[in-house]
Amino acid sequence: MSNIITGQAHDAHEPTQRASSSIDNPIVVGEINSLLNRELSDGLIMDVQAGIQKIRKCLYRFGLDMPVMYDFDQEGDEITFDLKQYDNEDLIIYLYVIYYITDEGYYDFYAQVGDEDTINSLVSEDEDED
Repeated sequence: MSNIITGQAHDAHEPTQRASSSIDNPIVVGEINSLLNRELSDGLIMDVQAGIQKIRKCLYRFGLDMPVMYDFDQEGDEITFDLKQYDNEDLIIYLYVIYYITDEGYYDFYAQVGDEDTINSLVSEDEDED
């Protein structure tokens, strides 16, 4: 059994620490995006809520959550949310989600977290494709 050192959890959330879980740490942001990619890449999502739950599951691991009072369009949508980590008003990251129904009747989801500039570039890329 290991001993817990006083302040150990707080120190682990500081972005200057190597083991940081703060969204200020670019390594953590990369881990979140990698996990989102793995969870959403199977292509067999049967309904919108199943896809949203996969995203929530990934975010929970990092102390993040999506707003619960959002009405997701069953046909597909492109949405951006601002997320706060550990109820800290200073720790904000943005979540970009796009999803649609495939020809096979499944939902294809893509989600990514990032700073405001990263998310704005994703939104503008999608507008350029239209």
